[in-house]
Amino acid sequence: MHTRERIHYRGRGELDAVPYFPVLVIGAGASGIAWGCRLKEKLGFDQFRILDRQSGVGGTWWSATYPGVACDVPAAAYSFSWAPFNHSENIYPTGAEFVDYLQQLVDRYDIRQNIELNVEVSELRWVEADSEWETTLSYLLPGLGDLSRREREEKINFFGNDSVYIKRVKVRAKIVISCAGILVEPNPWPSSISGRETFKGDIIHSARWRKEVELDGKDIVVVGTGCSAAQIVPALLKEPYHVKSVTQIMRSTAPYMMPRMEEPFAQKKYRQNPVFGFLYRLYIYVLCELILSTVLQMKHKKWRAAIQNAMLERTFTLIPEKYHAIMTPENPYGCKRRIFDSEWLPSMHKPNFTLLKREITAVHGRKMVLGPLKVTAITESKDDGTATEINADVIVLATGYDAHRWLHPLAVYGRGGASLHNVWKERGGPHTYMSLAVDGFPNFFITTGPNSSNGHHSQLFMTENVVNYTLRMIKPILSGQVHTVEVKKDAVEKWTEGVQRDLKSTVFMACRNWYMDEEGYNTTLYPRSQTEFTLRCMFPRYGDWETVPSR
Repeated sequence: MHTRERIHYRGRGELDAVPYFPVLVIGAGASGIAWGCRLKEKLGFDQFRILDRQSGVGGTWWSATYPGVACDVPAAAYSFSWAPFNHSENIYPTGAEFVDYLQQLVDRYDIRQNIELNVEVSELRWVEADSEWETTLSYLLPGLGDLSRREREEKINFFGNDSVYIKRVKVRAKIVISCAGILVEPNPWPSSISGRETFKGDIIHSARWRKEVELDGKDIVVVGTGCSAAQIVPALLKEPYHVKSVTQIMRSTAPYMMPRMEEPFAQKKYRQNPVFGFLYRLYIYVLCELILSTVLQMKHKKWRAAIQNAMLERTFTLIPEKYHAIMTPENPYGCKRRIFDSEWLPSMHKPNFTLLKREITAVHGRKMVLGPLKVTAITESKDDGTATEINADVIVLATGYDAHRWLHPLAVYGRGGASLHNVWKERGGPHTYMSLAVDGFPNFFITTGPNSSNGHHSQLFMTENVVNYTLRMIKPILSGQVHTVEVKKDAVEKWTEGVQRDLKSTVFMACRNWYMDEEGYNTTLYPRSQTEFTLRCMFPRYGDWETVPSR
């Protein structure tokens, strides 16, 4: 590891050697790995360190190991343009395959020695006198960073701080880049459901799968009908599992189901001739851009109605008639995340599968208590209105993530000790410039920040653009020409206002969804085309930034 020791002095003149890194990257998921590769390839720079609290590379894909886990974007698009993902055996790579893809990038670009795992970054504090970030690192016992924050806190409450953490140290960095994603902390057990302390079965969250739990011969209850649940259910209903039954509980409205692209021998062709992979990537790119400009815009009601009807007709041909009512979405197409499915719908014909749309009121023993059928304008109830109990040896919570606490649990203090989270709270939400910078926080950049997620495209397109843009901003710092780079406040406000204004014209704001916080503020999605964002990244507006030349 390339480091440099800088000597700082305590009040009484005692020497204190503090490790120093020109660039510190937080997170070893896809974004963090992209940063390591591009710093070496584009800038020929290797004086950086990538930190991650987990025990392996991959971010969300490292922790997501539930049955059936896979990307819902084809590998040709869910990869970086400078490193096509042509070695997957599947058009839609499994989670393990994508982790393997990232591991191959680590080895290809020789950055493994720049990565340090089992380390949590807990605090960043800007030191004005030195124009550096003082960073507090907490070293965890191996593997405990794979637990959720709540699980670690529970362990500390029972066994003390030493049961989780080894030591805490401070380091300095000239530039800090946060690659902390939003799919990090699993949503907790719903507070509206009583009796967890009396439940005798096992509870598993899809984001933290427990492979040691025995499933064979068990009655499994899956809570949720989102993307993860749509992968878990069919996987549990086939080899190597031999479950007794699977009951799936729909909590809100049904999702829109999209067919997966199926192309025999596609991946083999891509390996033999990467040009085919590039053309397929281009095809997906153009198709997604067209979808955003048409059916995902509120004004195009006829086009959206046409695709809604087509998707609903397909769904009805694949599922039992008894599920037609509850599998009819109540929201406009695209308002909630679409599911690309090839196995979930047909699996509903399995004799040991049941789909219910009921309120979960309590659990006890090995039972789950359900209220009456949820009746809506679409769902016609033939229910007698009474509660019922179902067997539940294992409860699988496919209930998503706490996706609105950006950069959690990282505490960031900029100029004058201002807390980033307090600044965002005062401004009414996470305000950034191009989702990657905030005024008052010099030499600090965010990848996969607020309003950087695509509701229509591969997230890796956005990540690649943000990395390329930020490389332009930090190059003068690393070359010694510039001391600090900081975005202007009016640029942040103008960008945020524009994003929120443009979101109103999209279908993403037409219903309650996980993209919004409790106040209805959409902190997640980027409403414009990927092409538009790419061009902005290719031609930066340097007037939106303030730079301080090196002394």
